[in-house]
Amino acid sequence: MNEFNEKNRRLLHFYCETLRTIASVILILSFLAVFAMTIFALLSKFGYWPATKPFNMVIITWLPSYLKAILFWIGILGLAQFVRYLYENDYQPGWILRHGDMFFYLYALLTILGAIWVYKTNYHSPSLSLRMDMISVFSIVVKVMVKVMVLVGLGRILRHLMPVIEESKTLV
Repeated sequence: MNEFNEKNRRLLHFYCETLRTIASVILILSFLAVFAMTIFALLSKFGYWPATKPFNMVIITWLPSYLKAILFWIGILGLAQFVRYLYENDYQPGWILRHGDMFFYLYALLTILGAIWVYKTNYHSPSLSLRMDMISVFSIVVKVMVKVMVLVGLGRILRHLMPVIEESKTLV
């Protein structure tokens, strides 16, 4: 592993800095978007912004997606910390990397809550067939549960992987 790190140190450093830069810019833009949506929602609620009903529905529908996107890009920053942790011997893992498993668990929880939120806000009228409703709900549940299981599995892997990497660094 050390031979690979020494051989590709410049490439790993480039990946790390690229991930950090892109994730930081997108995180700032995401925070600004959530802040702007919140301000516009408050202005429209008090009558200072002439928002129509579809604008309010956009806020209700897109807010969970923005929150999940923010967590995703925080996870990308954690990935950049992980890459840096691999190629630098004296680098201590950052806060995001130390608590990366909790980010995966929180992202899984937001995935479940977001699916429920979107289903409740977009489910306007029942279809003509109960069978079609059941198929639709079942497909959503399966998709969300697979995503949640993958996220929880990644959190567990990260939780057990960090001590192994730390131990292998002390042995060398």
